Amino acid sequence: MINVLQKSLDRRRIIKGGVAAGAAMATHPLWLPAGAAAQDAPDLPADASDMDALIAGAQEENKIVSYGMPREWANLGEMWDTFQEKYSIETWEDTDMGSATEIAKFLAEKDNPVADIGDIGILFAPSAVQFGVAAPFKNDTWDEIPDWAKHPDGLWATQYYGSLSFWVNTDLVDPVPRTWEDLLKPEYQGLVTIDDPRTAAQGNFAVIGAAFANGGDETDINPGLAYFKEMNDIGNLNPTGLDISKVQKGEVALGIGWDYLGLGWRDSLAGQVNLEVVIPEDGSTVGPYVSIINQWAPNPHAARLMRNFILSPEGQVIYTKGYATPILASVEIPADIQAKRPSQEAYAVVKPIENWPAAVASFQQIADNWGNDVLGQ
Repeated sequence: MINVLQKSLDRRRIIKGGVAAGAAMATHPLWLPAGAAAQDAPDLPADASDMDALIAGAQEENKIVSYGMPREWANLGEMWDTFQEKYSIETWEDTDMGSATEIAKFLAEKDNPVADIGDIGILFAPSAVQFGVAAPFKNDTWDEIPDWAKHPDGLWATQYYGSLSFWVNTDLVDPVPRTWEDLLKPEYQGLVTIDDPRTAAQGNFAVIGAAFANGGDETDINPGLAYFKEMNDIGNLNPTGLDISKVQKGEVALGIGWDYLGLGWRDSLAGQVNLEVVIPEDGSTVGPYVSIINQWAPNPHAARLMRNFILSPEGQVIYTKGYATPILASVEIPADIQAKRPSQEAYAVVKPIENWPAAVASFQQIADNWGNDVLGQ
């Protein structure tokens, strides 16, 4: 199980330069107005208004290929199994990879396409639009998806998200911190572990979360940088990175990361480590993952049908079993799953990032300034 989780965790890493979706992509505008790179596909459905035709087309194709949607990630194994059984799609194949790689492969393979659909971090969605690799499709719950979480023309749509949280080994840490302010107390000397924001999205979002809790936001990241500078100066920051094996060995006792990953690690390490996942009371933010359909998909009906299923109430509930939060507010998290998560009231402080162009610029600012301004290197 540990190997499975670690493989999944690799997908949260962005590698330096991936903050702007890869070195080549970083030279282009990242956010375009509605329709900027949409390409016409007159023979393919742009929405789910004719489900019978969509299902018939998918069943004729009888296959779907994905990039970056492995069984182990956010309960996608059950998602794929249910989809295939529900619609009698015989073959599904996936190759796991990072977001920038998915976009690059869609483009490179356009004359001989392989994949139909992908799952990417929302930071990379503008590049999918810019490079024209995303096909438009609005699922039948489109109007329920918040405006900040979708492209106006249907080129991408958020499926689920994680909330930034504290992961606390209660055998080694007492008391359990409840706020960002708590993490600056002397009892957490050398304990607060984050991923390096210069190389990992989860670390970047930790700085954004700290900014939210200290009067900043995605347009003003300086309070977050100042917060971690103070943490480093007093000796509480441990910037060595989060790894399940380190948590298992007790080398990481207090981390900052996505709630669904922390909850999954808690379950995986049950009986070895007592891990509590806490939503900080003074503010948190979210990290969304979005669906893109390959503009040149060899199985285009199956791809659209899969997006429609993922964003149906049934598909959204499947995500909750992997502790991800569904994007549809109308979908209730089952009671048995909710009982294993922080309380619903705890999530009231979680705020989405709404200005993504500003967020991209802030993430680059973090990467550029972390070493000198925070670590003093």
